[in-house]
Amino acid sequence: MAATAASGSSASSGKKAASESRKNEYLEVVGGNVISATGVTGRQFGGGLIRAETGDKSASTVSRDFIAKQSPTQSTFQMLKLTPGANAASSDPFGMQYGGGGFSVRGLDSSQMGFVYEGIPVTSSYNSQVNPSEWADTENQEQIRLEQGSPDISTPTVNASGGVVFIQTRDPSHHFHVTADATGGSYSMARGFMRVDTGDLGRSGVRMFMSVSHMEADHTRGAGHDSKTHFDLGAVKDWGAESRSKLTISYSNFDISNYAYPTQAQFDKGGYNYTNVYTGTNTNYYKLHQNPYEALLVSLPTKLKLIKGLTFNFTPYTYYNYGTTGFGGMVAENAVYSGLSKEQVDLNGDGSITSNKYMTYEPYIEETSRSGFNTNMVYQRGHNTLTFGYWFQYENDNLFSQYGRVSSSGSPLNPWGDSNYYTVNGHPIMLMASHSYVTTNVLYIGDTLSLLHDKLKLTAGFREAMVNRQGTNSLPGTPYHIETNTAEPLPAVGVTYKLNDHHQFFMNGSTAFRTPTSNAMFESTYNGAVSSVGNPNLKPEYSISEEIGYRYTSKLMMARLTFFNYNFTNRLVSTVIYNGTQQIPSQLNGGGQHARGVDFEIGTAPIHHFRPYMSAEYLDARQDNNLKVGNDYLPTSGKTAVNAPKYQLGFGLDYDDGRFFGNAGIKWVGRQYSTFMNDASIDPYVQADMTAGYRLHDIGMLKNMEFRLNIVNLANNHYLSGVYSVKSNAQATTGTMGSTIAASGAPSYYVSTPFMAMGTVTAGF
Repeated sequence: MAATAASGSSASSGKKAASESRKNEYLEVVGGNVISATGVTGRQFGGGLIRAETGDKSASTVSRDFIAKQSPTQSTFQMLKLTPGANAASSDPFGMQYGGGGFSVRGLDSSQMGFVYEGIPVTSSYNSQVNPSEWADTENQEQIRLEQGSPDISTPTVNASGGVVFIQTRDPSHHFHVTADATGGSYSMARGFMRVDTGDLGRSGVRMFMSVSHMEADHTRGAGHDSKTHFDLGAVKDWGAESRSKLTISYSNFDISNYAYPTQAQFDKGGYNYTNVYTGTNTNYYKLHQNPYEALLVSLPTKLKLIKGLTFNFTPYTYYNYGTTGFGGMVAENAVYSGLSKEQVDLNGDGSITSNKYMTYEPYIEETSRSGFNTNMVYQRGHNTLTFGYWFQYENDNLFSQYGRVSSSGSPLNPWGDSNYYTVNGHPIMLMASHSYVTTNVLYIGDTLSLLHDKLKLTAGFREAMVNRQGTNSLPGTPYHIETNTAEPLPAVGVTYKLNDHHQFFMNGSTAFRTPTSNAMFESTYNGAVSSVGNPNLKPEYSISEEIGYRYTSKLMMARLTFFNYNFTNRLVSTVIYNGTQQIPSQLNGGGQHARGVDFEIGTAPIHHFRPYMSAEYLDARQDNNLKVGNDYLPTSGKTAVNAPKYQLGFGLDYDDGRFFGNAGIKWVGRQYSTFMNDASIDPYVQADMTAGYRLHDIGMLKNMEFRLNIVNLANNHYLSGVYSVKSNAQATTGTMGSTIAASGAPSYYVSTPFMAMGTVTAGF
């Protein structure tokens, strides 16, 4: 991506690249011959929304030509939203909110998917959440790959029953250069980015880059202000023609305020937002909902060619996150509860204790450390390729909460919540105090047999996944120690058959499972009563999936059609439970579920500088069981699964002549149910985004200077974009045994991003 290399690009070099690419099966340039400081080649199919695939599973890859033209504030979820089956519900347009908003594929949400960032499995075992804002800045992302089905045997994840997303960062340049950009836009958004590539460091075989960015923005609805500082480092050591190591380090520091997620009724009345006015009793004051946190990700994937036909792969990694989700709560001085134990505390400091209630800060503080390694040997001889490997991971998650002190203006004395809290006999009064330890061991073996001059490939694999979960809950009156062990055999088979350079068929059958989140093991309390019963016996989710598909690849066009089927037992559905005003991620067992559907996507090479792309999905996802509630059952069997729109359409159109460029994306999503009873849903919606820009000739030291305008939600449509909290039934329902089952509450939702305009200027030096 060197700006120096980009400045040397010309029409002749473009013709040379095209000529060289014709030696291959398809026309695609990745990495070299860029025409901008941002790494755009102008040649990737579908404007960077489709890439040639040859594996036995369906997959969609978003590449640099698309990523570089989007707003640098867009999250990984938003980058994938035009691909088949992907549904991204934004929580904010700047990609800073924890969790990145809602994301689902084929009706399965992000908690059922694996996310692998440069070899690091980034999904939490504690609550199945991921946070794309922690990953590399978009300027450093080379490609994002979505595998819609079950994971390969070597993928380091045990929760990917709904597919896997792989995030790959750019390699450092072989030449020294500097790249910088600045962005400003609606809602006082301002962002700056700078990256330095060292080039090759002597004859060491080492090259690296370092980058830093900072962003500030006001909330698009309600009160709040967010800021983020991010650092990326990438270093590559080449050991030989087929051996190398790549060090990736990403660090983020956030100081943000949370958004509120309204019910349908609240949205219809103008939305539910946090306010900038503090009355002394209102818990919706925005400074009581702060979310400061920091995250560090480090990985070192290494590939060593030992001898002819034998390759050793080893990826050690570590992940650390420490942060706070803030809430406010009114508490009586004579009834300050920790678990089922009641304390009396002088909250206002007047020397007496009464039944009067005062505002306290009730933060949800989480500290997570996760370390492990994934290693395998790959032996290729003749027509066989044998893989044998082992993945190990240990995760330590500490969750705690205490009553924090609040100033007269409503601000917590410490937004992090780990100091300036109330104590009894010198000890903090805990609202939550759980500690979980999850140890994962996975052994895997697989073999690929190539026949008929590599036209036919047969793959078979097997994984044995073993997960030990232990936890302690220190709240008075709750079960203290919990331990579960799970072991699952996970076979997989796949076939590909290549008719010729243009036509390929593929088929696979896979199994996957995931353990319940660790937080589901713990009993929760609020105001001296049990608010949620811990369930260490919640069964793991297990899935069986099949795909059969066809791919067409030529110099002009790529297209693929995939039919899929999956069946779940003990389908685990993510939701949110409330401890007072605290919102805690949790899970429901939805029983069995099956789905059948078809995915389609098509994209072209440049045609008079235009590169269109289209995707579509039809999905019929149904629940197989009635849902038990108390001593009765909700009649949910046969109803449509939650978060599973029947129809989705995506369309992208890219134009790039080297100077003028533009990009448009339109996504239409059908109705989504938010309850198991299908008595609450969000309407179909459409969103259109647009990019327009111009690249200048070099001006002195400035290379490939570029001006870009990004518009999000061009039509300024106002809609609910996704389900934040799933419920069993929004209305009272007669159970299958005749009793009346009360409503479980109203679901809450993500709210669409309003019209946004952002301008970016980029240059290399």
